[in-house]
Amino acid sequence: MSKGVSRVLDCAVEEHAVKDVQEIIDYTISLVNRALGKNTSLLFDSSECIGTTHTLYRFRIPLEKGKYIGVRVIVRGRTVVRVLLTLPMGLDIDLHYQRAIYNPTRELTENQSITQTDPPKGQVYVDLPVVYAILGIPEVDLRNWGLSINGLVENPAVYTLPELYDLGVETVKTTFHCVTGWSVRELEFTGVPGERIIEVVKPLKSVEWVYIESLDGYSTIIPFKEFNNPKSLIAIEMNGKPLDILHGYPARLVIPQLYGWKSAKWITRISFIDKYIDGYWESMGYHPRGRVDLEERFKST
Repeated sequence: MSKGVSRVLDCAVEEHAVKDVQEIIDYTISLVNRALGKNTSLLFDSSECIGTTHTLYRFRIPLEKGKYIGVRVIVRGRTVVRVLLTLPMGLDIDLHYQRAIYNPTRELTENQSITQTDPPKGQVYVDLPVVYAILGIPEVDLRNWGLSINGLVENPAVYTLPELYDLGVETVKTTFHCVTGWSVRELEFTGVPGERIIEVVKPLKSVEWVYIESLDGYSTIIPFKEFNNPKSLIAIEMNGKPLDILHGYPARLVIPQLYGWKSAKWITRISFIDKYIDGYWESMGYHPRGRVDLEERFKST
């Protein structure tokens, strides 16, 4: 983690029905007090809708030296389904909890009975993509930049931008979907297909996941099956022009069938791995796969 966060405690709570915001606060305080072993109070920070199914509430618990524990409460309808604590760097916090191992494969169900809509359920169309840079916009020096592709592969490699072009590029016109609920039609991306990368580096049969790291410290994880998709790209152009810095120059992922947080910008490393690792938003409770058609916004187990 970064941005002053040392680790995240993900509380997969028993689903708890609430009637209003005050009940959300009361329930969260009781949970946090048990975790910290002392009485606390929550300061409201912000809230936002995530699609039409979930609301995310953010609180904070003030600590010494101007630091705080961040509290994120995920509510589906009128039910609290998850509480996450973001713990600050530089302070030793004694927590009382039982450790459990998250099993992402329980989330990766296939459901072919989902009715497809336009826009997809929980989305609205906007004219231009919203620009996100949760960890800040990095400085890019192309002389020192390379895209490393490694992990469980026969042919690890590091590619410069011209070398990515040399691998062969294709153009895909697609709709981009953000997990917060907006979508943009007919964005055009040009880049190296994920299938081409797989052909060149030759992942081992044991590979199940693809872990992505970016120049700004961001990370995300994608099931290998979703990376190995005809429309998945390492994009280096957008709408007929080289990517600009706000949209991920010099290279970004585009995985159209997944929500936008999986399409990491400013990418610098792609690792093929056999075991699941949380990326930045996955550690905050977001889904390990994030399929748009299945409305996979948050972890459910």
